[in-house]
Amino acid sequence: MSNPCLILDVTQIDHWPPRHGGHLIPDIRRPSILQHSREVAEAEALRLNKAHPGHHFVVFEARSMSRTVKIPTHISISGQVLLEGNLPQLVAIDDGDIPF
Repeated sequence: MSNPCLILDVTQIDHWPPRHGGHLIPDIRRPSILQHSREVAEAEALRLNKAHPGHHFVVFEARSMSRTVKIPTHISISGQVLLEGNLPQLVAIDDGDIPF
């Protein structure tokens, strides 16, 4: 089973406004549906291309995600955790890991 995917119409990406070292996706080009698999997304990209000749559709598959994990920041001499902190962590997505 593959991970969820988004389809993005990247037609005329050279004209998209620059933002933070990348490009701001225009409202009309923003994805609105999360496809449940790569196979479904690729079929939909082909359908969209047939319906909109001259457009370019890219499939993005979810491969990793960030999670916040708790880590001990203060431990007593006896090993008891006194305080915890949050640490962002990037993890690979395996089957069943993704929360949607």
